[in-house]
Amino acid sequence: MRKRIFLPLLALATLLAAEDRITSGMNQFATTTYHELARGTDNIVFSPFNISTALSMALAGARGQTATEMAATLHQPPADAAYHAAVADLVSRLNKSANTAGDELSMANALWLAQGLKILPAFEKTIRDQYGAPPTLLDFSANAEAARARINSWTSDHTKGKIQQLFGPGSIDPRTRLIITSAIYFNGKWSSPFKPTSTNPAPFKLEGGGTTDAKLMHQTDNFDYGETTSLQILQMKYADQSLAFVVLLPKTPDGIGNLEKSLTADNLTGWLAKLSNQRVEVLLPKFRAESEFQLAKALSNMGMKAAFQDSADFSGIDGRRDLFISQVVHKAYVDVSEQGTEAAAATGVSMMPMAIRQPQQHPVFRADHPFVFLIRDTHTGVILFAGRLMNPKS
Repeated sequence: MRKRIFLPLLALATLLAAEDRITSGMNQFATTTYHELARGTDNIVFSPFNISTALSMALAGARGQTATEMAATLHQPPADAAYHAAVADLVSRLNKSANTAGDELSMANALWLAQGLKILPAFEKTIRDQYGAPPTLLDFSANAEAARARINSWTSDHTKGKIQQLFGPGSIDPRTRLIITSAIYFNGKWSSPFKPTSTNPAPFKLEGGGTTDAKLMHQTDNFDYGETTSLQILQMKYADQSLAFVVLLPKTPDGIGNLEKSLTADNLTGWLAKLSNQRVEVLLPKFRAESEFQLAKALSNMGMKAAFQDSADFSGIDGRRDLFISQVVHKAYVDVSEQGTEAAAATGVSMMPMAIRQPQQHPVFRADHPFVFLIRDTHTGVILFAGRLMNPKS
């Protein structure tokens, strides 16, 4: 009888420990990727969780130096069956906790194969069982544009139409052998919604001086709130009480640069640990942001070099060293309003054969200048979306 109780508990503890390591690595990947993508001065939004999922699928077929670099870039241990199982379990847990009280979180993956490409049974089993992506055959060589349309239609369907053109015209080469796609969609209602009648026009201070018009939503209620010497942190939960919207607001209008310099996974963990539930007056702009990225350069800068070169080793896919990653595309969308937040993202990994390459009674949180935002799961801590708002009218 003891064995029947002890062994499942031991297995559960092992799985939860693996999930903790994976979540920690994903958040390190999130902040590192943020630094790569935030080099300009535009609004940005991306889903580190979605990118990590797509790359983890490709990692299932990577070997040698290629696998070592990919795992290190993802801040994960060398991938094995336990890693992919833990990722799948994390996704399952997120779906169960977030899809309550009218909130919606959905994730989907797909594996698109060129006709005639024979993949190894072990790779197919991992992608099918752990990522829910049985292979779909497409004729890239005869009609690459039809294949592109099919993949884009799948992406649009799984992001409620928010990501319609993951792959642009002409972006899929007839020599493409394999494409991995991953999509995420979230629609969350605030646990404490804003009243539309309390939304009013107000200036939003821009980095470097000047202002632009914004619509600031306004309410006073109990929220998770904390401060550092240079930063205000606000966490607003959605109706499901699991996922939350986090705003990292510099205390000065020109403080976004210093905030970004200090943005690491460890610092973020420390900042969030300072939160306590208290009454806060919140002024937050309504905004919508969209971003599109070609991630090959960013991922190479982060240490994932071999995967994009002729030296790539994805022999775990087809048993041969004849594939390399030709492109990694990512698109994301976020819309913050009085009712809540709608966000979506998709990532595509394309592979080709070798030969191509202020003090008051309660705090006032007035987000009227550039800030960083996150959508995170408060149970596991994993970051699903991240970005910054530089200009609410962009």
